[in-house]
Amino acid sequence: MADENTQVAPVAGAEENATQENKGFTYYFSDPDSVNAEMHHVVITLPYELPELPWHWHIEKPDDSLKDLGCDSKFHGCVDISKAGHSAIMQQSTQKIEELDKKSAELDKKNAALDQANDKFDQAMKAMQQSQQVQTQQSLALTQGLQKVAEGQEQANKVMASMQQILVGMQADQAKTATPTSDTKPAENTNKQENGGN
Repeated sequence: MADENTQVAPVAGAEENATQENKGFTYYFSDPDSVNAEMHHVVITLPYELPELPWHWHIEKPDDSLKDLGCDSKFHGCVDISKAGHSAIMQQSTQKIEELDKKSAELDKKNAALDQANDKFDQAMKAMQQSQQVQTQQSLALTQGLQKVAEGQEQANKVMASMQQILVGMQADQAKTATPTSDTKPAENTNKQENGGN
C-alpha cells in the first residue's frame, strides 16, 4: 500500500486547491446549460487526483464576485451566467464600445486635420516649386542678357580699338603733310608784283 504522504504530481493547479484537512483535491464542476441551477457550479473534493479533467471540470477557483457561476471550457474558466451578470457584461461592453466610438471620432478629427495640414503643405510645396521655376527662368534670362551685354561690350571695344588705329593713322598723315620738305618752296607773295609795278 502506498504511503499517504507521497503523491503523484497533480494536474496543474490542483495541488494549490487541495484542502489541508482531508488532503483531498478540490475540483469545480460546471454545466451552465443545465436546467438545474445547482449544476451550474458544484465544488467537488476527491481523495485522489484526476489525471485528466473530464468535461465541465476545472481546477481554478472561481471569483467570489460572480453571481451565478458557470465554468465554461470556451472561456477556460468560470463566468457569470446570471441575467444580472449578462446585464453587467453588456453594460461594460456598451461602455467600452462608446469609449471606442469616442476615440474613433477623435481619431477621425485628427486625421481630417492632418489631411488638411498635408493639403496645405502640398500647396506650399507646389507654390515653392513654381517660384523656384520662375527664379530659374529669370536667372537664365539674366545670364543670357549679361552674355549679350558682354558680347556687345567686346564689339564696342573692337570698334574703339579700330577708331583709335584710324585716329593714330590720321594723325600720322597730318604730321607728314605739316612738315616742309626741300622740294617744296613756300609760295612767294604775289602782292608785291601786282602792287610793285606801279
